Amino acid sequence: MKICVIMSTYNGEKYIEQQLDSIFTSPQNIFLYVRDDGSKDRTIEILKDYRIKHAVSIEVNEGKNVGSAESFLTALRECPKADYYAFCDQDDVWINGKLSVASEQIGATNQPVLWCSDYQVTDSDLHVMIPSVLEQPVQDSVRAVFYNNVPGCTMVFNWALMQELRKVNISNIRMHDIMAINVALITGKVIFDKTPYVLYRQHGNNVLGYSHKKIQIGKWIKEKLKLIRNKEDYSTAEYAKTVLNVFESQMNENEKKEYKLISNMNESLISRLKVLTRPYTKEEFGRTSISIRFKILLNLM
Repeated sequence: MKICVIMSTYNGEKYIEQQLDSIFTSPQNIFLYVRDDGSKDRTIEILKDYRIKHAVSIEVNEGKNVGSAESFLTALRECPKADYYAFCDQDDVWINGKLSVASEQIGATNQPVLWCSDYQVTDSDLHVMIPSVLEQPVQDSVRAVFYNNVPGCTMVFNWALMQELRKVNISNIRMHDIMAINVALITGKVIFDKTPYVLYRQHGNNVLGYSHKKIQIGKWIKEKLKLIRNKEDYSTAEYAKTVLNVFESQMNENEKKEYKLISNMNESLISRLKVLTRPYTKEEFGRTSISIRFKILLNLM
């Protein structure tokens, strides 16, 4: 049994060795596939030195800086065949047993399966601030287009799901973990283990983090004004259209209807207002909900 751990790195020299130690404590046959997103520090050197010192399987591919989402998407398409895959951040720490538990619960099946676990939020020194975060992963494939409460660092999935993910021929996505759980809900199933298997480190330089879920009005307004000036390089409508084209035969009638509605939302204000009437954009997610509605209204996502 082979497990491919997929990591995207960018200037991660401060914490990456702790993460590597936690990955390679597992007794499984692990291959770490790293796409470096243009690091300017010692990240690549640390990875290569660690490979030699510990005689472990690490492949490092150096790329230009394209951002976390596209970097992970590239790694997803280029990494080698394995029985199971796991997304991995450069600055977290995995709790022992994660990969063995995940692979056992997924089992040997041709059905696409995504496994995820609860996680603990820590400070930069790994002192636990929040011992349990995730009560239940999103289980609605339409809602998952806009909202995902499962960080990629908790996900493990099988080769069957990887094959489905690689059918989504799109260049820019919002985040790789949104696509993973979205496709899993359409084509297979999601397994949730309530045991926390990740120490989710918050250190002030996270690309995304738990603290981002807290509402800070001044910061929120400043970020949205910046977003209006510099729209992010992805389209939720185009993503929904691509997913619909690939997986329509596997969707139920309600999914087809909603994906078609979302696919058209960048065509006019009226089409976006229709999306805003749907229950999956009206649910309360705190700050995330406000941001989603704002972005849909102004065609910023």
